[in-house]
Parts: sequence; structure tokens; C-alpha cells
Amino acid sequence: MLRWGVLAILALAGMGVAAYLTYTHYADKVVACGGFGKCETVQQSEYSTIAGVPVALLGGLAAAALLAIALGRLSGLPLAVEWASLAALALTTASVAFAAYLTYIEFFVLEAICIYCVALASIFGTSWLISLADSLLTRDISPEPG
Repeated sequence: MLRWGVLAILALAGMGVAAYLTYTHYADKVVACGGFGKCETVQQSEYSTIAGVPVALLGGLAAAALLAIALGRLSGLPLAVEWASLAALALTTASVAFAAYLTYIEFFVLEAICIYCVALASIFGTSWLISLADSLLTRDISPEPG
């Protein structure tokens, strides 16, 4: 159960980071980077949206879905008990893949790093490791009867 609690906390952190970046996008505010990286370059790039939707909002939605999965599993909902490991692993795998693509864009195309993007990628990476461990530790490897 500790793994699911940690996943819930990471999801909340991810939602917070994503909410801040989404707010700055829609409010047309400068991202406060504190001298670390070039957040504004990343936030204003053509890669910061997909069909007009900020990628930060997509990250926030993924984090919210992870939170829902973790809370369902923590509360012992039968469907969540059965499917939470697979759902969390699938969600975090997709999130890490997308974060890796965006990190590539930051490093090699924009040549600018956003600390909030790195934080969100780290949150999803850590969530993926926990989800992977949970999937490996909880899968049923007993032989089929007969």
C-alpha cells in the first residue's frame, strides 16, 4: 500500500506543476524560473501546445488520472484492485515516453531547459519505476491448475 500512497503524492505534485504551467500559459504570464533554465523559451515554443492545448494541461490530466487510479487502489475498490497495476503502468509508460520526447525537444531543438518540465518528467519517471515495481511484485506467477 505504501507504493500507492507514494504514487498519489507524486500525482498531486505533478498536478501542481502542471497547473502552474497551464495557468501561466492561459494568463499569458511569465514563468518564474528563478534563473534556472529558459522556461519562457520552452513555454512560448511551437512545441508547448498540441492543437492549441498546452502540453502542461495534458500532463496535469495524466497526473489526475494517476491520482484517481492510486486513490481507487488505496480505497480497495474491486475494479481498482484488479486493474490498478496495469492501468498505472500503461499511463506512466505513455507519460514517460511523451516526457522523453519533450525533453529531447528541449535539449536538441530548442536548446533551452525548463525546470518545471524537468520536474514533471522526473515525477512521471519516478511514478513509472514505482508502477513497474508494483506490476512485477504483484503479478500472479503461480502455475495454472491442471
